[in-house]
Amino acid sequence: MSTEDPRTESTAPRNEAAPQAIAAASRLGWPMVVRGVLGVAFGIVTVFWPRDSSNPLQLSLPTDVVDHLAIGYLILFALALVFQAVRSALNVRTAIFGQAVIAIPAIVFLFLADQPAELRAALSIWALLHGALEFWAYRQLRSQPMASDFLIASGVHVLLGIILVFGDGMEALSILGFTGAATLIAGVIFIIGGYSRLSKGRQLAKLGALPEQIDSPAEAADPADASPSGAAEAADDANSSDAADTSNPADAAGEADRTADPGDPDDPDTDTPVKKEP
Repeated sequence: MSTEDPRTESTAPRNEAAPQAIAAASRLGWPMVVRGVLGVAFGIVTVFWPRDSSNPLQLSLPTDVVDHLAIGYLILFALALVFQAVRSALNVRTAIFGQAVIAIPAIVFLFLADQPAELRAALSIWALLHGALEFWAYRQLRSQPMASDFLIASGVHVLLGIILVFGDGMEALSILGFTGAATLIAGVIFIIGGYSRLSKGRQLAKLGALPEQIDSPAEAADPADASPSGAAEAADDANSSDAADTSNPADAAGEADRTADPGDPDDPDTDTPVKKEP
């Protein structure tokens, strides 16, 4: 064996499917940015709510005020989830739509909540269910780059649910603060992840490496034959071959006989001599 020959065959690069995965992930860029901005805005309002010890009114917050803030956030959050589900792949749409659906009973319970315990129960159940569905979405998106963003968001919401479940004696302001902190962390993660997906998609678009959409397997096999002109040429070739194959042998024999016929003796163009009778 020559020393110049490679000892092992070259293997395909591991990131061969990276353009397709990045193209699918970039579709989630804007929905993630919208979710992130919404979570950061709610978190800033709730976490940095003024708490001055000299003013006793700022150390407590009525339950109905917290209810209205949480309801407004959940309504906008559900709309952002619908936007994300529309741009998601089919295998993950059920999980995303489920996150939007569970916001509806949470909103109903918040409308009925009059005590901090009821407020805590509504938000804790919503956070646990949302975290579970977020983890399901992560499992469906593991093949995409930066899928760990959904795993982090899932962990943050599950942790919020656990804190609220075991937070006996928490007042409305404390519940609002913990909820805002969770949405703030998840919002920052989604803003960074969404922006990264959009940046990678733009880079691939500039390089012309984004995969093209293929409508049918026939086009993927041979794009030229899938075009109307290619199909017409193929049909003409098939008709010509059928006409050649289905020719009648008797007609061919008759044509041969006509070719071999010396012609009419009375025809002046024929070269056959004519014998005259005496």
